[in-house]
Amino acid sequence: MRISIRLASVFFLLLSTFSYSQRSNTVVKAKIVAEEMEGNIKITGTAENLSDVVQSLSYKLTVIKNSNSNNQSNNSQEGVFSLNPSETKNLSVTQVNLKKGEGMIVLLLFYDENNKLVGKDRMVFGDEKKKTK
Repeated sequence: MRISIRLASVFFLLLSTFSYSQRSNTVVKAKIVAEEMEGNIKITGTAENLSDVVQSLSYKLTVIKNSNSNNQSNNSQEGVFSLNPSETKNLSVTQVNLKKGEGMIVLLLFYDENNKLVGKDRMVFGDEKKKTK
């Protein structure tokens, strides 16, 4: 009896985690667009409203860069925005100089008015073997 209760608890925990992870990007889609320009990488955080309702959200675009000398730099841009139904909008633009052998992770996160994560995107550049601290 105790084993079946434990198994049911584990199953419920896994199911709730799986269903939670499926909720992001269903109403508003987060997308990172990267372009190489003159030796730099231009990063644009975009949002697309997938619903028929006006959305008011906040965003955080974070760039984590690991240099060849194992130094790490973080740059975050935050703001609030609203999207009309089916509208796509560029939210933030940044440029990063990425040298050979360096690595970079870019995160774009969207939060609703209750500070609940509703959209996310992630991109990795350069040396993926280097990990963030």
